Amino acid sequence: MNRGTIPQFGMTKAGSAELRQQGVGVVPFMHSVVVDPQRLKPHYHEFFQVFLLQGKAQVMHDFVEFTADGSTVVFLSPGQVHTALPQRGMRGTTVSFTQAFFDHHAAPPSLLFEFPFFFPAEVRPWLSIPPRDPFRIIETFAELQREFDAVQPGADEVLRALLHILLVRANRLFAEVNPPKEASRAVQLMRQFHLAVEQRFREMQSVGEYAKLLGVTTNHLHDVVREQSGQAAGEIIRLRRLLDAKRLLSHSDLSVSEIGYHLGFQDPSYFSRFFRRSMKVTPAEFRERIREKYHSKGS
Repeated sequence: MNRGTIPQFGMTKAGSAELRQQGVGVVPFMHSVVVDPQRLKPHYHEFFQVFLLQGKAQVMHDFVEFTADGSTVVFLSPGQVHTALPQRGMRGTTVSFTQAFFDHHAAPPSLLFEFPFFFPAEVRPWLSIPPRDPFRIIETFAELQREFDAVQPGADEVLRALLHILLVRANRLFAEVNPPKEASRAVQLMRQFHLAVEQRFREMQSVGEYAKLLGVTTNHLHDVVREQSGQAAGEIIRLRRLLDAKRLLSHSDLSVSEIGYHLGFQDPSYFSRFFRRSMKVTPAEFRERIREKYHSKGS
């Protein structure tokens, strides 16, 4: 991968190598930046990440930019392109973990898919923590850091338990900010549809295919998705394919044609038209602009 692409990074090489090999790492946010300043530029991971920012930072999360201030928790799913540019005095903690570490011996499906901030459908995957921190989220980050640094026997089990506690506590706050809808059959079907799209959007592009997979009629799926989200089911599939196209144009060395084939387009020209209709620029123009924009920062 050359300098013009957005890189994939592994876990920051700090603390116990054995724990990192098991799939978990906890590091002060600014330490990871000092160790590898390239992390200030857009990158992605193949693992999950939750980071606490205490202070002010400019954050880009899958091409959505926002200013974090106060205490903010950001949730990252595998493949999401992101960066956080800290302002003076900012501190924080980064927790990285693989699905295999989190699940351990648990049978599928993973409990990670129960948390709405991973592979989010309709909500933003970050939270501002109230000053009093009613769910002790900041305290749990500190416990994770202490346990990772101490490397005591059974540290992996304690870290796994604390990580689960962190996500449950964060989900409580998340539910306050984003009140959940009643868990009706329609709500459950909507969630199942979003997860199915997340897992299969490259191979399945028609609403009918998803309806068959979920055991409902195409019309019923259309109606439920429209009622629950205000969007057409086909639009949700289209937007997910578009997001992957943007990620690949940003961080891969694949040609535009290869990206189109990767996303299930048999005709490269059709992929280019698909992309241009949504973004108002060609895939090649988008690639040039996004790399110029972010690689010019901090150079």
